[in-house]
Amino acid sequence: MAQEYIQIKEKEEETGLIALSKGVFETISQISIDEEENVCLVDNTALKKAVQCKIANNKLNVSVEVKVKYGANVNETCERLQERIASNISQMTNLKCNLVDVKVVGFIF
Repeated sequence: MAQEYIQIKEKEEETGLIALSKGVFETISQISIDEEENVCLVDNTALKKAVQCKIANNKLNVSVEVKVKYGANVNETCERLQERIASNISQMTNLKCNLVDVKVVGFIF
């Protein structure tokens, strides 16, 4: 499996490059999901991961599959989660997400 990286370049310094693996963004996304009280990450299967990050043309796309607590407002919860993931990635890596997809695949009773 090929490693995918995003190169982060500092405008003022020309001493080298910093490249971040997509695993970094997956970990940040998992932490963001754990911080949200009405959401739970779906279990990984042998063929599919619950958090997927894709890098295309040096742009980051994040896709997560979650379960939402029964009785919680799904739209508000998903919007809050999208903002939290994008904000955390931006704060920790100084990179803006191109896209954050939240897929609700079930409910927590």
